Amino acid sequence: MAAENRAQVTRYISSIENQRYIPRDIQFLWSAKSEQMGEDLKEYWRLYVIKSRAELTGDKLADARSTMGSGYDPQSAGKPIVQLEFTREGGRVFSRVTGANVGNRLAIILDNKVYMAPNLQEKISGGSAIITGLGTVEEARDIAIVLRAGALPASVTVAEERTVGPSLGRDSIDAGKMCLTISFLAVILFMIWYYRGSGFIADFAMIFNVFLLMGALAMFQFTLTMPGIAGIILTIGMAVDANVLIFERIREELRAGKTVRAAIDTGFSRALLTIIDSNTTTAIAGVVLLVYGTGAIKGFALTLTVGILINMFTAIFLTRLVYDLFTTGRQLKTLSV
Repeated sequence: MAAENRAQVTRYISSIENQRYIPRDIQFLWSAKSEQMGEDLKEYWRLYVIKSRAELTGDKLADARSTMGSGYDPQSAGKPIVQLEFTREGGRVFSRVTGANVGNRLAIILDNKVYMAPNLQEKISGGSAIITGLGTVEEARDIAIVLRAGALPASVTVAEERTVGPSLGRDSIDAGKMCLTISFLAVILFMIWYYRGSGFIADFAMIFNVFLLMGALAMFQFTLTMPGIAGIILTIGMAVDANVLIFERIREELRAGKTVRAAIDTGFSRALLTIIDSNTTTAIAGVVLLVYGTGAIKGFALTLTVGILINMFTAIFLTRLVYDLFTTGRQLKTLSV
């Protein structure tokens, strides 16, 4: 089979529609190595039709070794061969199998790949056999290795079992805490300096946001990693982003001559669509990273996505609630914003 047709043939054989036409007692296996044929040395793969159930398995083989043939047999003298030694039970099985399949091929298979399929010329008894017709010493050595690998016992004995969780080193933990603290204080101080009294409200919402985020991560049993800490730091910055939009809108309304109460109502209503739009697009990107990402990317995506959802609640609902508590029943002429 030409190499360029191998994938197509494999799909054709493996398809559900064609599997029902293949008898259950046979299967198709490819050769372990390709061959170069023709004048242009084109690459070809052999496709074998073999029985599904192995009549002789590797546990019946005692030894397999490559050597050079000797004696008067022209097929083996001076040529690389593989000598096989079977166990007592293996010798009986091999004698029965070879006797029933004289003239057929005996496939040597490991990991669903056919390494070679020599012809059986006669019944082989005595608990030993040789494989002839090998081209090079390297080929004989490879066949011997394959046969010995199939004969190795595959049982596993559990000597010790440990559970190791994904955790950060002390240096990474300290560095993450330092970054988180610096970013947290920097945002708090900037909001108080730039938006004065309203900045305190934004800082309160941000602190509440972080507490809710930690609770959500604990509910998901999320292990905090450096990418996760980076997601929290980004969430801290985005936690006040929505409040910045609201505060700037309130400032514009106050400069236009509206009352404090009217400016607050207009600021929240006009900024609402922008807040939802910006957070939604970021959340979509976070969900995509969470679904298709792996490892550290998932940690960053989880903290970012959960933080955005909590941020929309604190920025729109909690901040408005605090404003309502301070302005309801009062006739304020100015607002610290």
